[in-house]
Amino acid sequence: MTNPDPIVYIDLGVGGMTCDDCVVHVTNALESVPGVEGATVDFATRSAVVVARADVEGSALAQAVRATGQYNAFERRRRSEHA
Repeated sequence: MTNPDPIVYIDLGVGGMTCDDCVVHVTNALESVPGVEGATVDFATRSAVVVARADVEGSALAQAVRATGQYNAFERRRRSEHA
């Protein structure tokens, strides 16, 4: 059975990370957003790729990251799972 909700990949820039523990905090923040299926955060490139339903807003992801009080995020690009 296929998932009825379209899936997208949302590329984020993430600022404020200074260590590997930051990756865990940012990952947890992103994965707490409803509609997010998973997140991969890369400390070296200060970026993240979020797999989510198409209706998840980049602003919701950025807000979740900022709510940690330590980091900032912004949407760079959004692409479909077939792109």
